[in-house]
Amino acid sequence: MPEPEGAQNERTALAWQRTALSLLAGSAAVSRLTVDRLGPLALLCVVVALPAAGWVFLESRGRYRHDADIKARDRPRGGRAPAALTLVTVAIAVTELAALLTAP
Repeated sequence: MPEPEGAQNERTALAWQRTALSLLAGSAAVSRLTVDRLGPLALLCVVVALPAAGWVFLESRGRYRHDADIKARDRPRGGRAPAALTLVTVAIAVTELAALLTAP
């Protein structure tokens, strides 16, 4: 059975939103689990993730509106959303690595 028109666009936008929320939740979990070893430095992960995840969430909404024929964007995508997600993933990894290296 063929998909309704626009279903792929909606699924893609929802996937980006889920990814942004997952990285934010992951950074909060890693920060919570490493705060005993790193102290306030563990919150750096969330500080990086919060604005980046929020921006990716809003960017996915803009992509959806643009691709749904509203054409609200006048600039190319440029790969900024994947770069922001990569930054958050690296922040999570660095936080966990720092906690492992400072283990008692």
